[in-house]
Amino acid sequence: MEYHSLDELAVLQQNDFIRAAIDRVGAGVVIADPEQEDMPLIYVNKGFEELTGYEAQEVLGKNCRFLQGEHTEQKGVDQIREAIHTKETVKVELLNYRKDGSEFWNELQIYTVYIDKLNQDFFVGVQQDVTKRKEAERLVGHYSSEVKRLSTPIVPVKDNVSVLPLIGNVDEERLQQMLDAVSFHVQEQKEDYLILDLSAVQVFNEDIHISIYQLNQLLDLMGTTLILSGVTPKFAMGSSPYANFSELSLRSYVSVKQALQMIGEDSRA
Repeated sequence: MEYHSLDELAVLQQNDFIRAAIDRVGAGVVIADPEQEDMPLIYVNKGFEELTGYEAQEVLGKNCRFLQGEHTEQKGVDQIREAIHTKETVKVELLNYRKDGSEFWNELQIYTVYIDKLNQDFFVGVQQDVTKRKEAERLVGHYSSEVKRLSTPIVPVKDNVSVLPLIGNVDEERLQQMLDAVSFHVQEQKEDYLILDLSAVQVFNEDIHISIYQLNQLLDLMGTTLILSGVTPKFAMGSSPYANFSELSLRSYVSVKQALQMIGEDSRA
């Protein structure tokens, strides 16, 4: 039978309490010893076992890189190495692999903890599965891209003529997207005319002014004529502080129908 002093029993009870508390943390917790060769794990909690599928006896004594795999980005790994080298706290998101080979997104935070009694540093890693959040972010990004794409619809209406209805607000990102979409479309379809319909624009601002000027320059270089439609007297008055489209020799019409009639007359002339 093993005997302990009251002080030793107090320490053992304290250690048992700490282990039990860490095991109940809703995250994986690991401790690595940088004084040993290849910085092996010397402790993992129950949360780590549940997260990764590995049992403690399988991984103690190994470097935690066994969680990495084919699609783990090197950038995140390099961030960890640099933080360990400088002993700074770091937080990264890595694509890791469970024991069964399945992928999961691991939000890993690493802290340097100095233990006075041992006169050395240890690295404590806290790991959380953020796969659901990453997937949600991916879907949001996908849907956002689709919304942006659909907000720049270029509609062919007859041979060599398309209409681009300008809908919603125009900012720098939207302007660049519009220019890219128009450039690709005109190059593929060899359009003679592009009608920019402004009937859905309620307020003329500087961004719209810039978009019209840049769009006209782009199309002019590609041999396509830009025509404006949906230009009401109210809209024209609102645009006066920003634009003088007469200097661009741009033709503008109240409606797309009127613009198409003009194009038809030009083709018959």
